[in-house]
Amino acid sequence: MRLLNTTTYELQESRQGTTRPPYAILSHRWYPQEITYATLNSSGLQNDDIASPQLEKIRGTCRIARAENLEWVWIDSSNINKNSSEELNRSINSMFRWYQEAAICYTYLTDVVKSGQQPYTSQQHDPEKASKQQSSVFKRHDSNETSEWFERGWTLQELLAPRQMRFYDTNWTFMGTRSQLAPEIERITGIEAKFLDGSEAFRSASIAARLSWQARRKTTEEEDMAYSLLGIFDVDLVPTYGEGRKAFFKLQQKLLQNYRDESLFAWTAPKGRLPKHDRNWGPDQWGLLAPSIICFQNCGKFVISGKSKERPAGGITPTAEGVKFPMPASELESWRTWMGMLSVFAPPFIGPFLWHGIRVYKHKHRREWSLTLNCWTENGVGQLKPLQIFLCRDSRGDEFWRRCRCEDLEMAQKIASNSRTGTGLLKSRMRYLVVSEFEHHNITSNQTGFN
Repeated sequence: MRLLNTTTYELQESRQGTTRPPYAILSHRWYPQEITYATLNSSGLQNDDIASPQLEKIRGTCRIARAENLEWVWIDSSNINKNSSEELNRSINSMFRWYQEAAICYTYLTDVVKSGQQPYTSQQHDPEKASKQQSSVFKRHDSNETSEWFERGWTLQELLAPRQMRFYDTNWTFMGTRSQLAPEIERITGIEAKFLDGSEAFRSASIAARLSWQARRKTTEEEDMAYSLLGIFDVDLVPTYGEGRKAFFKLQQKLLQNYRDESLFAWTAPKGRLPKHDRNWGPDQWGLLAPSIICFQNCGKFVISGKSKERPAGGITPTAEGVKFPMPASELESWRTWMGMLSVFAPPFIGPFLWHGIRVYKHKHRREWSLTLNCWTENGVGQLKPLQIFLCRDSRGDEFWRRCRCEDLEMAQKIASNSRTGTGLLKSRMRYLVVSEFEHHNITSNQTGFN
């Protein structure tokens, strides 16, 4: 990690394993012809007669840091040698920690000019009225759009990682702290204010909710939609630019390995937008992992704090064929529905035999099954209801499945009783399903507009 001296504008290496001095860190949108590591020494930073937006951004950062007795700053555009792939890879995996360990983060919004209004705080008596008054806090000075800073993929971790954050407009006028502006940031980003003002750690949010915060953002490189989330989930990947959508697939595999959070499977595909592929599957069928982060855009309210169905330890695992998922055999066989019908229509002495025959027939020919996840959302009256997805058999055999009706996600109306969800489930007959997945080469074209 290199740090920039706020007085001399010289870079100094901070060796790994040594104690770093306190430093400020900058979050910003890049200008065209940004001052980089290669051009920093010849940029004329020390000559105040040379002016440009690029120079003033660095000078402003250093000026504010000096006023707070901070001798060092870190700026991604000038402090990383991006010509070194090794350094770039290390920086991508370390960046969240660097923002987290900074004494303060200055967020510089070059497309915003502060109005005369004061930042809204949660202590005001009329939040709805205050929210309307503050609707233009982050508005671009040349349009009614929100600052571009909120649209970019990399700035999500820059928003969440720092311990302290202050926002500044294009003139380096102080706008407010992240905590003060949390209600307005929530309105823009969908990130609940409690994760912004320090009330609750953002990593307590479900995987699906955290992915939803990124789903509508954009990055220049497709792979960065995944790489910019590494710190959000506290995982590591080796960045491989050129791998395209495979980067997000690898991220999901890593989350599957590191977490027992079934909201990862609670995605929905936008209607008619699944990519084309080389498998003989229906147009609404896919694997258990999502083809794109866009599929999580409506998952912001999904939680994992409801009444869980226990799964055998280590039961949900990635395999060469797909995702291995444990499921009680009884959930694959519709006994109750058919037994209720037979108690009305079948004579007592033939009922058990007829019921068994019909059950077996239905189990063999049924087209889809619902799979209830350990993931919940509120219904219309504020009750937590578990979510369920739909599976159908793969042509390769009884143990292989695929996800179907990928555009649908439903609330389960009933959940199993305690006798089926605790140790009773673990002792019951289990079936391990392998829900097939796509490798990168299976996808033949991207007809969807996914990015």
